[in-house]
Amino acid sequence: MSPHPLEAISSKTYTFIVVGGGTAGCVLAARLSEDSNNSVLLVERGPIVDSWAAGVPLLSSNFNDQKAPVYKWQSAPLTAVKDRTLTMVTGKALGGSSKINGLLYTRSVPGEYNAWENSGRKGWGWKHVEPYFNKSETSLSNPTASYRGHAGPWKTQSVDKIRFKPVSHNVNAALNFGIPHIPDANDPSSPVVTCTLLDATIDSSGHRSATPDAFLPKELIRTRRNLHICTGTLVRALDIQGSRTVGVYLQRDGDQSSSQDHRASAEREVILCAGAIATPQVLLLSGIGSALHLEQHQVPVVKDLPGVGAHLQDHISVPMIYQVPVSDSIAVLMAKPLTAVGELFKYLFTGKGMFGTQVQQANLVLRSALLDGNSHISSITTEKDLDAHDPSNIPDIEVMLIPVNPTDRQFDNLAKGSGTFSYLCTVLRPESMGTVRLASRNAQDQPLCDLGTLSNPADRIPLRKVLRLALKLGQSIRDGGYAIKDILVPVDETEDALDAFADDNLTTTYHYSSSCRMAEETDMGVVDDELRVHGISGLRIADASIFPHIPACHLQAPVVMVAERCAEFLMRR
Repeated sequence: MSPHPLEAISSKTYTFIVVGGGTAGCVLAARLSEDSNNSVLLVERGPIVDSWAAGVPLLSSNFNDQKAPVYKWQSAPLTAVKDRTLTMVTGKALGGSSKINGLLYTRSVPGEYNAWENSGRKGWGWKHVEPYFNKSETSLSNPTASYRGHAGPWKTQSVDKIRFKPVSHNVNAALNFGIPHIPDANDPSSPVVTCTLLDATIDSSGHRSATPDAFLPKELIRTRRNLHICTGTLVRALDIQGSRTVGVYLQRDGDQSSSQDHRASAEREVILCAGAIATPQVLLLSGIGSALHLEQHQVPVVKDLPGVGAHLQDHISVPMIYQVPVSDSIAVLMAKPLTAVGELFKYLFTGKGMFGTQVQQANLVLRSALLDGNSHISSITTEKDLDAHDPSNIPDIEVMLIPVNPTDRQFDNLAKGSGTFSYLCTVLRPESMGTVRLASRNAQDQPLCDLGTLSNPADRIPLRKVLRLALKLGQSIRDGGYAIKDILVPVDETEDALDAFADDNLTTTYHYSSSCRMAEETDMGVVDDELRVHGISGLRIADASIFPHIPACHLQAPVVMVAERCAEFLMRR
């Protein structure tokens, strides 16, 4: 794949310019360029990453690798959590985070989108969005399910078997807590309390199905003359004349010295797909945002829109870590070279095995309000309480079952030659919110990101409940005879102990969203129900930043749905 050089696109005019070739941008560029009458420019700051390892699910998910295509930087100090800073990570490649994420394909419950519609987001209820989830997908594991996609370019499949004993033990233990096994987490008729083997974006050959692989394969790019892709390039600012966006100013990534400004024009619209961090940054650099903040950075105000960069959200996660036999953890690949070689050959010849699956194979998702004092689903729970279409029943906690240490910490109390198993205890419906603000007027600089984690004390209530649930799950499998040893766990189940443990160990889940919300301008919204930026014509946003509230799921499936909807809005004109 040969991208178009910056000089070749400078001064050209396109029907549409898509800013950000990440999870959403690749989808949108592919859909818009299906019409040969549309000329489309896709601008991506990162490079094209298409090595063999980038297609291997296990290897490509390790963004702690020094060669991983990611941006890493520190958040602003978290005032509610001892002024700790967290390491933030986003994808740095064509495909964005779909190239390096955990591959999970989860849509959230129908009530999620019915809540959007109930809050005034016309045309965003479950009945409206479900067709767009289905349009993009081909479900290899559910080929006859009416609620799954069967003809889309994006391949998904479920885990064929659980490969790690502690995961199996927890899946079995969940039944004792009143948490049922559900065959398909994306079945809209399922209850809101589930233990499920998870779908992942992996194709039939066992390769990662990132959005550029699915929507912009090399053969398509070679033959689609009306689509230009420019990588290694960032948008310095939007070109706005009056109140209309007419183009973008471009510069080469990493070029701090060049005074040359490149520009491309948009005949119809510019669509920002740069993600929940970079999209508000581009808007702010273009003079769209809080007038007070823009004036502080001497950026001329084009549109006073205070919602830009406000309401930043992320799922709140706290890991609990146990020692397990090395053969029951991904660490076996490092500890036993013959096992690693065997698994590698299995993958090379069949596309299966450890290398061909996602790290997180199963999870528990539920409403914390349904848990009793023993962390069991309450006996007075009714069918109405479990109705996944009801906006009041959206799950608010998740226990991720992970056969690895998800942190970058080393533990002295971990026996040599042992493995680790973790419960990643996650709040899915946080009320806390933060901000994205300019650090400088230089587009090359990362913006200041205050995640606002636990700034709303209400989030501690579900966080305590999910930590208690994980503790009891661990005790349950220990009582059942499985040998696990505490490595990183709370000292007890009191509120003070759980809060202290959370403050010391919480982490970002890398699910950044909602920083340019779809809402009324008077409600700190940035885009309307067709994703148009308030007060600026010729400009839309289609990425995780537009979610009214962070969805109660892993985000890539809803992001692709938003891109599909945006394409429909633009193509029907």
